[in-house]
Parts: sequence; C-alpha cells; structure tokens
Amino acid sequence: MRFFDYIFIAFLSIRRQKLRSALTIFAVVIGATSVTIMLSVVFSVKTFITNQFEQNGTFQQVAVAPQTDITWNDRGGGQCSDCTTLTDALVARILARPHVAGVARQVQLWQFEALLYSNQKLRIQQLIAYDTNGVIVDHLLAGRDLTAADRAGIVTVSSDYADKLGFKNNYQALIGKQVSLYTSQYYTGVGSDPAKMYQDQQTWFAAHPGASGQDYHPAPVFVSATIVGVTDASLMSNYTIRVPLDWARGMYETQNYQTVAGQQRPLLVTTDELAKNGYTSLIVKADKASDAAGVASDLRHTFNVGAADAQTEIKQQLALFNILGYVLGSIGGIALIVAAVGVVNTMIMSILERTREIGVMRAVGARRAAISRLFTFEAALLGLSGGVFGVAAGYALTLIGNPILNKQLRSNNIGSTNILTLPWWLIIGVILLTTVIGILAGLYPARRAAHLNPVDALHYE
Repeated sequence: MRFFDYIFIAFLSIRRQKLRSALTIFAVVIGATSVTIMLSVVFSVKTFITNQFEQNGTFQQVAVAPQTDITWNDRGGGQCSDCTTLTDALVARILARPHVAGVARQVQLWQFEALLYSNQKLRIQQLIAYDTNGVIVDHLLAGRDLTAADRAGIVTVSSDYADKLGFKNNYQALIGKQVSLYTSQYYTGVGSDPAKMYQDQQTWFAAHPGASGQDYHPAPVFVSATIVGVTDASLMSNYTIRVPLDWARGMYETQNYQTVAGQQRPLLVTTDELAKNGYTSLIVKADKASDAAGVASDLRHTFNVGAADAQTEIKQQLALFNILGYVLGSIGGIALIVAAVGVVNTMIMSILERTREIGVMRAVGARRAAISRLFTFEAALLGLSGGVFGVAAGYALTLIGNPILNKQLRSNNIGSTNILTLPWWLIIGVILLTTVIGILAGLYPARRAAHLNPVDALHYE
C-alpha cells in the first residue's frame, strides 16, 4: 500500500469508533496542553527578564569591586590588605583596556538614615551616587534620569519609594516634589554647618563636665533635594535613591575643627574621603555583550579586582527557570504517559473488533509488515491529533492569559505586554512528542495484530 493509503485507512478506522477515539485524543490533548502551557510560561518569563536587561544594556556591563572575593584579610585599622582602591587613576587604566567602552564610578552613601516628605519618614535602604555618562541606564517610569548637568539637590527614587509616599499609579505627580535627606549623627559633609556644630559641641561639654564623647549626640542635618525621576524598582535595586556623583563628593567630605599648635583658634580641616578611600564599585561597559565575559576576566587578572559580568550572573540565576521547566515538563509528561496507556487500550480494542478484517486482509495477501504499519499509523494519527489540538488549546489559553497579565503589569507600571508566547520550537516539539508517543504506544498492538493467525482470525467471533 501507498503511504497515503495507510493514512486514509487509519483515518477511517478512527472515525468508525468516534467516541472511543475522541476520548483517547482528549487524554492526549490534556497532556499536550499541560506541557505546552507549563513550558510556555517558563520560556516567556525567561525571555521577558532577558529582554528587560538587554534593553538597558545590562548584558554589556561588568561590575568591579575592590576585593577579589569575600575573604577579609585585615592589615590593621579595619583595612583590607588584598583590596584594590578604586581610584580615578585606576579608572583611566581600565578605559585603556581592550573592548572597554566606558566606566561609571559608583558610591554607596551611608551618611543618611531617612527620607522625609510632608509628614512621612521612610528609612533609606540604598543611597547611590554614580557617573551620569550613559554607562548606567535606568528604566524611568516618570520624569527623567540624572544628567551630566545635575549637581547638588537632584535625586531619583525607585517606584517602591514612590508607592510608599502615596503616588502609586501616579508617579508623574511626584516629579518636582521637595524632599529632605535626614542624616545620621556626626555628618559633616555638604549641607552641614561645621562652625555651628563645633560651637554646639563646645557648649554641651562645658555644660556636662566629665562626660565622654559617646554621650554627645549632635543634631541631625536635613539636606533638601528635588525628585526629578521615578525608576522601575522591578528592574533595578529595590528602595534605592540615586544622586549625582558630583554632589556625593561633597557628602563624603569631612569638615572638622582641629587644634593646631601655635594657633589660638582651631582650624577647619576638610578631608576628601572619596579621594582617600576610593569608590565603592565601578560599572564597566564592554563594546558588545559578547565581550563582557572577556573584559571581566581581563580586569581580574590585570588589576587584581573582583569583576563579574552581568550576563553570566543573570544566566546563572535564570538557570533556576530551566530546572523549573524540567519539573513542570515532567508533570505534563505524566499526563502524556497516561494518555499513552489510553492509546494502547484503544488500539487493542480496535484489534479485537477487527480480528476478522485482519484475517481477510492476510488471506488476500497482506503481509505482516503491512498490518503492523496500518495499526502503527492509526496510533500515530491519534497522537498527532492530540498534539495539534493540545497546542491549539495552549495557544488559546495564552490569548486569554495575556490580557490578564497585561493588566497586572500595568498596575505595577511595567510597560511590557503580551509576554506569554508559544515559540515555534515548542509547537513543533509538542506535536512531534505526542506523535512519537502515539507510535510507541501502538507498537505492541500493531505487532499483536500482525502476528494473528489468518485462519484463527477468519473464524473469530
């Protein structure tokens, strides 16, 4: 028989037992739909996360830290013996390395405790200053990012801070609002009044003779700032306030009055702590995402610093989704195994009902191989049909799920839409998988049909 003859006869046999065939195909559909949806969700989430990082250039970035690992080797005075100070001179040397397109300096500011707005006071989790040279690109939900022209008094806040301040779903209304950064004790940077702090200290100790320095608590300093942008907390660090690096230099200064020999009055001594201790970290931008891993390795070996490319780190985290995909795929696979048992049962029942037909076919010259192929094609058609309908059902569920997810994304101020997708490889893979399962499930019934004795088959009642 020709190839299409097998398909035609298999199709007629399936139509002959409509209810049984429909129930068998339905079992395959359940398994195929489960595998399709579960793997589609995992793939879509991975793609969504990857795309978000690609859009802001994160895959081109290499994070540079002063130390190569977390081991602390003390050289006295609380200093790390194997740490490399991240200075401007080092930045210049890094810029000269191959495949380095730019470097942004970052500073973690610890001098501030709270953000004040109206009658609200929020704890500051992260206050970061960085170069506004285009290496670090924030995803803005409202307003603008920091620019090279910004100096003192300009900040951006992450969306979770905006939510806490009462501007959820209305971030634009927060732009231009005045806030205060509430400093911790002994803050002597920009915005403070060293002369007044010194006078207050002298007055207090005069009123408390014999008291120790630990008993003295100077008044905190309030530094005013204007919010110019709201960044997406779902993509960057949570609860983060960002300020221009030029402003942070002043924040890092210490201004203290010190008694100098030969001087009647103490002199104001200003120390540039940032120049002395270096930057907290550097973000290096590679020419291309494919160069990031090589740049990280080069920086580690050349400058004895810690360096990790974002692409490798993110992919390691996304590997968890691969494990989740295997688990969810296995769950769907169990449903397909159950469906395969249904195919075996259907084919065996079909053989019992068509025993005389098989006997006639064998009597008129049909070979065992032809009989085997006939029932194998029938089982394969059951699997193929279940796979096609299962993928169609999965696609329909993505059409239903996307509007629901879009609403959730909008409520969290995420601009991406229709993130649930069915990649072509998943569609083809599921259909091929169910077809192969149908073939494998039909092997035993097909072999049994092929080995029926023609004489016994003709006398079968």
